[in-house]
Amino acid sequence: MKITTLGKPTIVGDDGETRAVPGQQPWALLGRLIQSERPLSRRTLASELFCEAEDPLGALRWCLASLRRALGSGTLIGDPIELNFPDGTYVDVLNLSSADAEQIELAGFLEGIDPSSSAEFSTWLLIAREQISSQIEDLLRRSSIEAMANGDFAAAIRISERAVRLRPLDESAHVLLVKALAMAGKMDAATTHIEATEREFELQVGEKPTQALRAAARRNVADPPKGLSEAAVIDSLIKSGISALAAGAVDAGLDCLRRATAKAENGADQHLIARTCHELGAGLVHAIRGFDEEGAIMLRRAADIAAQIGSSSITASSLRELGYVEALAGRRPDAARYLKDAVGYAKGDDEALAAIHAVTGFNLVDWGNTKSGLAHFEQSLAYSRKCGNRRREIWALGIGAWGQLRAGNASTAESWLRTCLKSCDEIQWIAFQPWPQALLAEAQIILFRPDNSAQIKLEE
Repeated sequence: MKITTLGKPTIVGDDGETRAVPGQQPWALLGRLIQSERPLSRRTLASELFCEAEDPLGALRWCLASLRRALGSGTLIGDPIELNFPDGTYVDVLNLSSADAEQIELAGFLEGIDPSSSAEFSTWLLIAREQISSQIEDLLRRSSIEAMANGDFAAAIRISERAVRLRPLDESAHVLLVKALAMAGKMDAATTHIEATEREFELQVGEKPTQALRAAARRNVADPPKGLSEAAVIDSLIKSGISALAAGAVDAGLDCLRRATAKAENGADQHLIARTCHELGAGLVHAIRGFDEEGAIMLRRAADIAAQIGSSSITASSLRELGYVEALAGRRPDAARYLKDAVGYAKGDDEALAAIHAVTGFNLVDWGNTKSGLAHFEQSLAYSRKCGNRRREIWALGIGAWGQLRAGNASTAESWLRTCLKSCDEIQWIAFQPWPQALLAEAQIILFRPDNSAQIKLEE
């Protein structure tokens, strides 16, 4: 049996015949039960769906009977109501994470179903539709990035086009499509799409997309200087790019890393390709807003190549950065999966584990799991100090202090931030300083509140 809830809802039996379900209320009831994390009581469902009926529980029983005729007599039983679908039943919205990105229906949840119901149910349906649309968007984005990382540019173009149709005013979808076209060598098509997108954005939202859209179609061609090996040139470009980014010279740093990546891709050294893709991806993610999609593509490619050649350090670092991208965008489950995989590749590497635990702490705190998040920040600091990596310690202190603030520990946050800023000065990490400086001001404001016993004197 196949239950489709994307677009016009249908139930198709194992005989291939469509089973009739009369009216909108039964579909609304089925959708509510499918999307609920736990069984719902009859009284709750009756109050949500049949608040205006003379006999709400009677109306609910009628809907359940209608659904059982289509689904089978053993389904939708008990109080609270259990689904109990027959073995082998396929429900489209319960299988979005494993769906085919090129075949999934680009339609709304329970399209056309808007029953007369309570305000609570109407709100739930609105939120459920947006959540499912976001899940489809995440599937298309992830599949497009994977296709580009694996060199299947034709598939990446098809999937990215579907993402654009789903969210026409989502700049990230257009960035992925332009990048796919550019990587496939379709530069004219990429340019045409950029210009059309800029016109549409100006018409619909009153301004052009960010420079990330045009940057996605960028190509770099550079010959190595005479007398130096290609590997030495690439290594020099990587180091120059990283140093420039650390000093806050974003454009110069990214330009060096782009050139290094372009040169590496012209050769056959897979380790060098993985390394340059990782450094460029990390640079795009951390150094400039709006370039997360391009950065994620490079990071995914780096992780795949590094895993194939057995470079666990690059694999772990790339997966960690992918986790950071997803966490920053609020895609918590995807972030958690990437970070869990990263830990598997980083076993025994204190430096790598320090970074992974810091990002994990950030993801958990922002997800609402404050206690576990703070524990990961403490682990990150312990690993950083154990391996003597000052940058890892600074990053863990800065991000960890943000977690402490969210947990209500302003005094601890202030202490961490002062240590963080002092270390930034000592190693001259200029690019990172604005973060702890802004957080320190927030901590001082909190601690200066009259109702707080731990007052401090604001610095001039």
